[in-house]
Amino acid sequence: MQKISDELKTKIAQFQTLQQQLQLVAVQKQQLILDKAEAEEASKDLDASEGDVYKSVGPILIKSDRGELSKELKEDISSSENRISLLEKQEQKLALKAQELQKDLQSGLKGLQ
Repeated sequence: MQKISDELKTKIAQFQTLQQQLQLVAVQKQQLILDKAEAEEASKDLDASEGDVYKSVGPILIKSDRGELSKELKEDISSSENRISLLEKQEQKLALKAQELQKDLQSGLKGLQ
């Protein structure tokens, strides 16, 4: 059996790094999806409620203006959507690089057999 070349070792390390980056992006995207869902649910609850509204600021609740709170929630939703979109694009680029590198690795490893 032949030894693995330094170039192949470098590609293996790059592939592992790409896999870790993909996992990190997936975790970030999942968190943003949860944040967006929470903001959407809060917005629905705000629209359905009557009377005074309060906003959580750290461990306390502060009385807030309904219109301002609604505007903040809509901005949070929009921001989450934009960031999710960016992460999806980043995820696609990383996945493509990982696929290309995987093909290189497979052909390099076949040459060792």
